[in-house]
Amino acid sequence: MIRNTFVMLPSVGAKKERTIWESGIRTWDDFISSDSVPAMRPEAKERGDILLTQACELLDDGDCSALADITPKPEHWRLFGDFRDGASYLDIETDGLSRDALVTVVTVHSARGTVTLTEGIDLSPETLSDALEGTRILVTFNGSCFDVPVLRNSFPEVDLDYPQFDLRFASRKVGYRGGLKPLEIDLGITRADEIDGMDGADAVRLWKMWERHGDRDSLDILTEYNRADTVNLERIADVIYGRLVREHAGFVW
Repeated sequence: MIRNTFVMLPSVGAKKERTIWESGIRTWDDFISSDSVPAMRPEAKERGDILLTQACELLDDGDCSALADITPKPEHWRLFGDFRDGASYLDIETDGLSRDALVTVVTVHSARGTVTLTEGIDLSPETLSDALEGTRILVTFNGSCFDVPVLRNSFPEVDLDYPQFDLRFASRKVGYRGGLKPLEIDLGITRADEIDGMDGADAVRLWKMWERHGDRDSLDILTEYNRADTVNLERIADVIYGRLVREHAGFVW
């Protein structure tokens, strides 16, 4: 999808991008090789050629962050298709809802495996950085508003400056409303019986049972809950990305 994206060009929004697509110019290569582009002055076309040539080089280099820098943030979802293999799926649990809340459990799921880190056991700036190594794009649900800011506050030395595919906002683009659990239900994703129906308040309660009473069963359930939150993001991201492509630019293909 990113190769078909023109909204990073000056004065090109969704409407003009669609006009460009409908004229038969579907890719960056099409744009650069065309003598002219509908609704674009020659000097704007020349600037576009330069910018898209640079974008082609960045994509060839696999530089997702630099591409994100020139792509409007609401359109970062378009990067997912080309950088899926470098995606890391992230979810955290905390002991409250404020940005200075204690991070209790973090799971990072990627092609390299699934790593769950726990406060007081193995969660540290070093282990979190190791879990995120190789990340090109971060996939979360509301992570841009909560998970990432909370982690930045707790672990300022950890690099979290990744392009983000936030499924809370991406799913709204294709008509979904509500939180992660209703979205899973809509998509037919089920959970194990012991964590089915759990929510964030349950996660806080389980942490307090572990913290205050050393209840290992509570920690195990909390860990399973957090891992499900994270691992399920991969299936959701594939579905939401596919629907975004079809609904916003399906005719391009």
